[in-house]
Amino acid sequence: MAIEVRDLSRWDTLRLQLFVAFPAFLLGLVAPNRWFVSWLSRRGAGRSTVRFLSGLRQRYSCDHLWALFPFRKTLLVFDPQSIDAVLRSEENAADPVLKKLALSRFVPDALVISSGAEWRERRDFNEKALDTGKLHRHHDAFAEIVFREVEVSTRQRPDELHWEDFQALAERISQQVILGAGEMRPEMTRQLARMVERSNLLLRQRPSFSAFYQQIDRDLARRRQAAPTPCLMYDSAALLESGGAGASTRVPTQIGFWFFVLKDAVELHVARTLVLIAAHPEVQKQVRQEIRAAGTLTAQAIDDLRYLEACVGEQLRLWTPVPMLLRRAMRPFSLRGEIAIDAEQQILIHAGYYHRDPRVFGEHVDSFSPDAFGGYPAVYSFSDHRQSCAGKSLVIFVLKATLASLLGRFRFELLGPAVEPGRIRYLYDHFKLALRPLPDA
Repeated sequence: MAIEVRDLSRWDTLRLQLFVAFPAFLLGLVAPNRWFVSWLSRRGAGRSTVRFLSGLRQRYSCDHLWALFPFRKTLLVFDPQSIDAVLRSEENAADPVLKKLALSRFVPDALVISSGAEWRERRDFNEKALDTGKLHRHHDAFAEIVFREVEVSTRQRPDELHWEDFQALAERISQQVILGAGEMRPEMTRQLARMVERSNLLLRQRPSFSAFYQQIDRDLARRRQAAPTPCLMYDSAALLESGGAGASTRVPTQIGFWFFVLKDAVELHVARTLVLIAAHPEVQKQVRQEIRAAGTLTAQAIDDLRYLEACVGEQLRLWTPVPMLLRRAMRPFSLRGEIAIDAEQQILIHAGYYHRDPRVFGEHVDSFSPDAFGGYPAVYSFSDHRQSCAGKSLVIFVLKATLASLLGRFRFELLGPAVEPGRIRYLYDHFKLALRPLPDA
């Protein structure tokens, strides 16, 4: 049976910008915009987007729709088989104009906005440095960094933990994973924050950009002359020295993106996973039992915490960090042998909508259900296949280590914003979260 493809009307194309493109810009093209996250979460923006996309599918009775998004011809793909085919295909790249315009402001030449031979070279470097798909060679050292920083941050048990506490913890952990134990560059955090803020608005960078990358260059040069150190900066310097990074790799840019994405991942996903666990007492009880049963939290023990990993996975599904996967056709090709796509046309997979599709996730679609996570169809929180996140395994390990260390010490009570089990909201204002750590009775 042929795959049906239909065109959106002009009116629905306009509504697509209103319900999908416009909220995405307000929420932040690069990082969450604090003011708009709060404003849009109060107005149910996430739910409105999901309802709109569901309405399109019902109105057109079709899972493949052509539209302009925002100004380029784009194929909206809802069908799971087609989503998988797009992500497997070597005919498209993850560097559409809008994404490249935003990210190139502060990480020019990064892997995530590359294509062709440059993408292959940068992907190879990232996979070597990040040990893609396996436990990182420095897992023991990274676990020690996490344990030490969690212990320091909770040595005198705070009455409450707020967003700023998770930001501070994430900064200390992420910088030491990159630079080495005990190494901190607070000025780089400030520079990066300014760069991200300007990139969200598609503005050109100021002196903070040059200062940020000059510091990375100095660190790389220093590591080339230093004794081996378990950190990503030393590994990058060693790859440069051995010829493991080609001329177009642009190693400082790859490291600059690690600074951004690792801190962002730890602060956001540790905080939001704790929110969901705290809102579900039975889940919290079970995950803490798993942590205690693991005994001494070695790196391997952390890696084996499958229920905790399912909790992280469910959080990523419910509050997908990159809800839109936009691809650019590098050359004309035929999707699934039937849908003709021309060079430079776009393909849009709304992973945030897919993860809330009852046709795919059934009764668990709006629930925090770590018990069901392993039996789900594909989840695209880190994309998938050839252009999946090169640092996924490292990020998941650091998230699990941080959560295991916190939950091994305390159980948590959610003070707000409230979460309703069984009806997890589509957009959560994590900037206002408050958690109370409680010792075991």
